Amino acid sequence: MAPPRNTTQRLPIGKQTFADIRHDNMLYVDKTAYLHRLITRGSAYFLSRPRRFGKSLTLSTLEAIFSGKRELFDGLAIAETDYSWETFPIIYLDMSKLDFASVDTLKQALILNLEKIATSYALQLDVRGGIQFAFATLIENIFTKHGKVVVLIDEYDKPISEHLTDIPLAIALRDLLSDFYSILKSSDKYLRFVFLTGVSKFAKAGIFSKLNHLDDITMVPDYTALCGYTQEELGYYFRDHIEGLAHPPTPSQEGDLFFERASALSIPSEEQGIGETATNLSIPSQKGVQGTTAGSP
Repeated sequence: MAPPRNTTQRLPIGKQTFADIRHDNMLYVDKTAYLHRLITRGSAYFLSRPRRFGKSLTLSTLEAIFSGKRELFDGLAIAETDYSWETFPIIYLDMSKLDFASVDTLKQALILNLEKIATSYALQLDVRGGIQFAFATLIENIFTKHGKVVVLIDEYDKPISEHLTDIPLAIALRDLLSDFYSILKSSDKYLRFVFLTGVSKFAKAGIFSKLNHLDDITMVPDYTALCGYTQEELGYYFRDHIEGLAHPPTPSQEGDLFFERASALSIPSEEQGIGETATNLSIPSQKGVQGTTAGSP
């Protein structure tokens, strides 16, 4: 069963970095049992889910696991297993953050990201043979120096899906990415684990004809709850939040809350003459008050 609920935990709204969520003691719906199953049963996967469905958080969690950050997983399902917490070198690419306005800008963005990764492992990226050669040699060189490599690619299809109204450009980007991703198959002997996410599977467009070694778990029953929340999880993890929405404060309670916060801001009551003294007070701007209220518990 999932770990005990902590009703004081904040919701990780807008957060998709696992380490930040755990460090800040935010609510995390435990999906690590699924990830442990993936890691121990296979080595190359593809998952398609809609945007804002938890794919990036899933990859961030995998990154923490393969980085050996055992301390982040206290109380979670994977911590109760015999997982070894071995550390692996990681190539992490978020395609949604790249400049893909054209084929040339995407090539340059990929090279810049690969160069940054190479530098982090004290390596030089060889770009003389093009982007494919650079990716292949980076994987091989990291393997030679640090051992088998983990490759995590988020939103693999973003450059294509963003240009579906410009078919010639979409096809050109598809062809570039198809060649780039094909390195994952030819470099299989250097790889410990590969995971790609996206919102669609361009099976008929050529990309996955070169990635047929990936295990597509999109519709596999064992992993349907890997992203998103089940009804059981909503009731278990979010019960107090849901009850709070179902039973909002009464008008009198809201009034008490207003005067409590007004007192904390040193705002005079009506009896003190708000109109007469407000100009003499250091009252935050409307924008500032809203921000303070939104961030309040």
